[in-house]
Amino acid sequence: MRGREYPQPAPRPPLLHRITPRQLQVIDLGIAAILVVATGHSAVGLGHGSHAPEVGVLALVAGLSIAVRRRAPITALVLVTIAIAFATVLGESWAPGPLVAMPMYQVASVHARRLSLLALAVAGATLLIATGAGLLAHHQGGGATFGAVVGVAAWFVGDSVRVRRTYVAGLAEQAAQRQREVVERAQRSVAEERLQIARELHDIVAHSLSVIAVQSGVGRHVIDERPDEAKKALAAVEATSRSALDELRRMLGVLRRDDRLPASLTPAPGVSALGSLVEQVRAAGYVVDLNVRSDAARRLSPTVELSIYRIVQEALTNVVKHAGPASVHVEIRDESDALVLEVNDDGRGMTRSAADQLEAVGSDAHHGIVGMRERVALFKGSLTAGSRPEGGFRVLARFPFEVVAPS
Repeated sequence: MRGREYPQPAPRPPLLHRITPRQLQVIDLGIAAILVVATGHSAVGLGHGSHAPEVGVLALVAGLSIAVRRRAPITALVLVTIAIAFATVLGESWAPGPLVAMPMYQVASVHARRLSLLALAVAGATLLIATGAGLLAHHQGGGATFGAVVGVAAWFVGDSVRVRRTYVAGLAEQAAQRQREVVERAQRSVAEERLQIARELHDIVAHSLSVIAVQSGVGRHVIDERPDEAKKALAAVEATSRSALDELRRMLGVLRRDDRLPASLTPAPGVSALGSLVEQVRAAGYVVDLNVRSDAARRLSPTVELSIYRIVQEALTNVVKHAGPASVHVEIRDESDALVLEVNDDGRGMTRSAADQLEAVGSDAHHGIVGMRERVALFKGSLTAGSRPEGGFRVLARFPFEVVAPS
């Protein structure tokens, strides 16, 4: 029998990380107060009453340097250096040399190395000069000398802490940047999926509804005089509707599919499905000729085949919607370096205003042509669409062999 598992408490941060800035300031003030009292008491007890005013001022300055070292480290270093130097020159053996370590550490840990080195050099030179003056006047200068040595050691510690903080901050920034990149990639993936879904829905719905609209219009006009033609039109509407519903169900099934359930194995339409697509348009009363004379078409990936199918579907939809009575020629052929898909019709072509809309940046009037161009661009190909000099409209797509059918 397994023992009961208890949740582990979250690890606590180190003690120094749990102390707030306000608490640190209170600690500094306490140290400064103790320093002022202890220094004054020590100086008087050693019999230096002649310098009592100077001792009091120097103790106050030294304590003030500790109190302000976090808010103004350079000022604190200047104050404590002055206090140590004057105490040494006066011959006071209590000169608080070790106190230089605290502001020097603060300067080195928060300022750039060039500035902290300059502060160390100035403070060290000042203390060494005070040492020389104390030795000449009173034969003692150990406090300032010790302060200079301690200051150098404190600078090394503070500079190491600053470098580590910079390194840790850099790691945190890199982690944040990687997280932002992950989010951006996810957002791009979502946008690409939405665009892909929009393309598929446009191609399915636009083509099917265009054929249904034409056939239902034909049936409505001939139902009284030619009921047989009306029956054919209604049959074409039924077949087109069922085909569109099947494709929509397949797409929605993929979108709603639970990963725990087996995926649908229904293949996406490709080159082999162009025949049934052409038959739908023929049933709408258009003459459509399909000619596939390409060896490369036999070894295309399903993605390329789907793109070819959708381009032909969109081109035929445009014929039904805009060309009027027309015949259409669909051809897939191999050229020297590319698989070429060409759809020509002899209908009304494109008006000047429609052509201007097609070329307009951001125009919403020709989503279908934009979608065709995007599909071809996925395979580093090119697509041109426009009116033919002899009348009608042409869609010409080129798929490079090196991308769609590498040898």
